[in-house]
Amino acid sequence: MRLLSHTMDSIKDMNCSINRPGGFRITDRALNFCQFPKGVNILDLGCGSGATVDYLIHDHGFSAIGLDIDPKYSHENQNVIYASAEKIPVLLPTMDAVIMECSFSLMEKQELVLMECKRVLKTHGYLIISEIFALDEAANLKGSLGRIATKHELTSLLNRNGFKIVHFEDYSDMLRTYWGQMIFEKGAVSFYNELGICPESLKRVKCGYCLIIALKEEIPV
Repeated sequence: MRLLSHTMDSIKDMNCSINRPGGFRITDRALNFCQFPKGVNILDLGCGSGATVDYLIHDHGFSAIGLDIDPKYSHENQNVIYASAEKIPVLLPTMDAVIMECSFSLMEKQELVLMECKRVLKTHGYLIISEIFALDEAANLKGSLGRIATKHELTSLLNRNGFKIVHFEDYSDMLRTYWGQMIFEKGAVSFYNELGICPESLKRVKCGYCLIIALKEEIPV
């Protein structure tokens, strides 16, 4: 990636308060893979402030809406709905894609969330997940990371809930860069407290970061 492009991405990410590895670069990678036409319906689950939702609308011309369980975000952004991913307020399968960026690991009832994703997705709709995963042993954390599953656990969970994985891409280098910047800015003690894990345990987990793109599978008649 050219230096100018990287710099502009960084500026754009900071202006939109992106709080995840890679910012919009991984989002764009997923959109390029799926080749969505303008106007498609995209739902962002666990969207936070709605930065990705606004980006999908204003930079890509998509019809996007976000959902988050923190009510403050729906007050701050008209494109964000206050609701749980376990009960998505969409009645029909009208979504071309559902996105979860650094939010799936924080969802307690993941199988129920995936059932809801499948329910609201159109035939051959895409599920897009960018998430931290464990390169070694899985872990349940109390801080901002939540449940850190292994790659095998993640892919198996999607498969048995009706999703066919069509793309997996490793972005662990971006996670290391992102965490290194956090330690530089906040200090090591604050960093580990925020993640809810001690340095020794984090080494055992050996976190990576990935992009998973899956298709809604139809049950044969």
